[in-house]
Amino acid sequence: MSFPAMLERLETGLAWVNDRAMVGLKWLAIALLAIMLIIVDIAVFMRYVMNDALAWSEEIAKFVMVWLTFFVAPIGLRMGAHVGIEVILGQLRGRVRQFLIMMIFAGIIALMIVFIKEGAFMTWNARIQRASTIDISIFYVYICMPVGSFAVAMVALEYMVNALRGVIDPANAKPTLTQQDAVRAD
Repeated sequence: MSFPAMLERLETGLAWVNDRAMVGLKWLAIALLAIMLIIVDIAVFMRYVMNDALAWSEEIAKFVMVWLTFFVAPIGLRMGAHVGIEVILGQLRGRVRQFLIMMIFAGIIALMIVFIKEGAFMTWNARIQRASTIDISIFYVYICMPVGSFAVAMVALEYMVNALRGVIDPANAKPTLTQQDAVRAD
């Protein structure tokens, strides 16, 4: 099997895994957003209508927001919805453009490896800490960091392999999403 064929097969496999992961993450994001909305609505009602503020609502809403952030990041990357400066990239074509895209995604993967490693370390060390208003381990709050970072790394790996295919044969690479494409997606 040739190297380009192996890359195509790897990219197809990564796309298959990422497609399924994104569906799960989208549903998880919807659920987390709904939970956060309900908690904040109840907190506002209790504070301003019942004059009896809930002690735990703000902390849980913050925890859910942290989870939401780490679980929508890979979705945003996959859609091309993250903020990007495309001044230089927009001027490049062919192999040079694909090489720069490959290096950008390699940098994202390197950063996510640091996030996974440090996030796992923080998560493990936080297992004995308890949240101040609710009796849960901070482990459950921090676990979203290595998990979400792994999902971002998987998306970046898929796009990096695609860009590597473009370096080898620019006509063979799928176009990388831009912000304008993200507006039209989904």
